Amino acid sequence: MKTTLTLIALATAASAQDPYYNITSKPFQLVLTSADGSISDTVSACHTGAALESLCLSNSNSTSKPDPTTYDTFNFNTSIYSQAPTNHTDLGVPGILTWFLPASNIGPVPSSVYFNYDPSTDSAVPILTPGSDRPQLLSFNDQDELTVQSYVEWTANPPKAGEQVGLKRWYACKTYFAGYQYENLVWGLGNHKPENPTCVAVDVKRVFV
Repeated sequence: MKTTLTLIALATAASAQDPYYNITSKPFQLVLTSADGSISDTVSACHTGAALESLCLSNSNSTSKPDPTTYDTFNFNTSIYSQAPTNHTDLGVPGILTWFLPASNIGPVPSSVYFNYDPSTDSAVPILTPGSDRPQLLSFNDQDELTVQSYVEWTANPPKAGEQVGLKRWYACKTYFAGYQYENLVWGLGNHKPENPTCVAVDVKRVFV
């Protein structure tokens, strides 16, 4: 019964076309680099539950761009109703990170990234799930760096609206999600390094394929 329900859900997601985020970029890989040189890799979708994937380090072990595969090739979907911040067009147009889940019975299933928050820690794990019901809004700036836009100054007392910025709080960390242990791309919550001792700060850049 559970398998049947999962297939029905996947079929629904595969046939549905998102009426809002319907402008799709060219395919690209996400390349991670750390300041200390310990990380130079791409990320790939890796199984972490029924029709769920996290963004794992591909372990390409190569200084050159690896050949693209189904699992490390993504798209970015935006909307005709969205635009870059008026005074900061360099921050890019907000949208959603998308990927097609291979499904032999029904064809590729469109999926998008949301942030999974665990209240017991200070980082969030990006998870790919079919459809786009609860996506995390992201942006690519004019340097093709992946960011989260914000206009709130949380360190002000009291917090207030401020200048629009593109935050880059990305880390490569060993994680635990739904029983799966991987080295994942992770988002840090707050302007500090996550408590997870394995986390290494990384820049995330798209490279079109």
